Amino acid sequence: MLLNVRVPAMTAARHIRVAAWGEDSEEPGSVLVFPSVHTGRVNTADQGVLPRTRFEISVTCPPDDPNFDCGTVGTVYLRAHWVCGGDATGVCAEVDFNLSTTLNGTITFNTENLGPRTDDVPAPPNCVSNGGEEEEGGGYLIVWVIDNPSSGRAIKFDGLIGDEVIAGSSTSARAHGAIPIQAGEGLATLDLTDLNGDTNLDFDDQEYKQVTGKVYGSIPYEQSGIPERETSLILLTLDVHSNVQNPVTSAGLSFYNEGERLHSSAVRFTCWGEFHLSDLPGGADLNVFDFGKKGLVVSDPAVQDGTPVTMLGVVEREEEFTFDVFGVGQGTVQIALPLDLTNLPPGCEVVNRIIIFPPLVIPIGVRCTITVNTVTSVDATREWSYPLLNDSKGVKTTFIPKP
Repeated sequence: MLLNVRVPAMTAARHIRVAAWGEDSEEPGSVLVFPSVHTGRVNTADQGVLPRTRFEISVTCPPDDPNFDCGTVGTVYLRAHWVCGGDATGVCAEVDFNLSTTLNGTITFNTENLGPRTDDVPAPPNCVSNGGEEEEGGGYLIVWVIDNPSSGRAIKFDGLIGDEVIAGSSTSARAHGAIPIQAGEGLATLDLTDLNGDTNLDFDDQEYKQVTGKVYGSIPYEQSGIPERETSLILLTLDVHSNVQNPVTSAGLSFYNEGERLHSSAVRFTCWGEFHLSDLPGGADLNVFDFGKKGLVVSDPAVQDGTPVTMLGVVEREEEFTFDVFGVGQGTVQIALPLDLTNLPPGCEVVNRIIIFPPLVIPIGVRCTITVNTVTSVDATREWSYPLLNDSKGVKTTFIPKP
C-alpha cells in the first residue's frame, strides 16, 4: 500500500535562527573546567598507593584560527584554581597556582603530589567532606591560559584539552573529560581577554563564550541492599567569588521514569555540590523498586536569589556487589595406627619405618592427600560517569578569582 505524505521542505528550516550556546564542548578551549575534585589516597593491589584524583592537560594548536602560526608558540602558561564547595557560612575556599608546558605538551599532576607526574602543585584547600563518603573534600578545578606568571593576564589560546581520573575505591575508578570553554570570537589568538580590565573571567561572549544554566540527562535510578546501586549528580556554577561568602545556587529537578511518570525535587548548593538521588528532597522514592530502572532528569534554569546563573553537571554511578571466587586446594594429613592397612581409601598410603639390620619394615601410620574445593566471597565496585547536556541558552556570568 502506498501513502501520499506531505513532508515540509527541509530548506525552510535553514532560514530559522535560534539562540544557541556558542561554546563548543568538543573543541579545545582557553578555559578548562574539571567538574569533580576529591582529595586523599587509595591503596591499590597493582599500583600501590595512588592519589584519589589525577589530572592531565594537553595543549594543541588552536583549530579555529587559520591565520595564527603555531610555530611561533613557545611556553604556554596556565593559571589554575581549586574551588571548594561552600562551607557552613557559604564561603568557597580556593587556592590558585601556575602551570606551564609547550605546544603539543602534556601536564600531569594530582591532589597529593604522589606517583608519576610532571608537576607538583599546592594542595587543595580543606574542602568540606560528605560524611557518608570515603572520598575526602569536594569541589572543582578551573584552568585558563595567561600571558606569563608574573602579570597573570588571561589571554585567548583555544588549545587546551584535559581529563581527570577519580579512584572511587582500591579496585575501581571513573573519568571525566574537562569541559572546554573558548574565548570570544572577536579576539585573535594571544589577545588579552580581560576587555573591561576587572581581572575577572567574564563569560559574556566577549571575553569568553557564555555557559548555560540548565541541564538534562538520562539517569539510572538507585537500588539499596546487596547489590547496591548509587547514582550521584555533580553540579557546579561558575558564578563564584573566591574565598568570600557566596549565594546559594538552586534549581528545580524533574525526574521521569520509563513510563513518563514525574517525580519533582530540587537542589541547593554553594559553588559545587554532590547529591545522591536518595538524599534529594523526596529522593527516597527514586529507586528501582518504587520508580523505575532508568529515566530522565531535567533541571529548571539555575538561579541565585532569583537571578539566572550558570550550572554545569555530570552523572556518577557506583555499583557495589559481591561475587564468588572458586578454587581447589590440596593438603596432606597423617593418621596414626591402628588402621586397616588392607582397605585404605584413594589418595592414602602407608608410612613405614625401615630398619636396616636386621632388615625390617614396620608400618607406623597412614598419609592421605586431601583435595578441598573452596569458595571465597569478594567485594567489588564498578563505576562510570558521563556529562549532563544543556539547553544551548547561554547565561552571562563572571568568575571572580580574587577576594
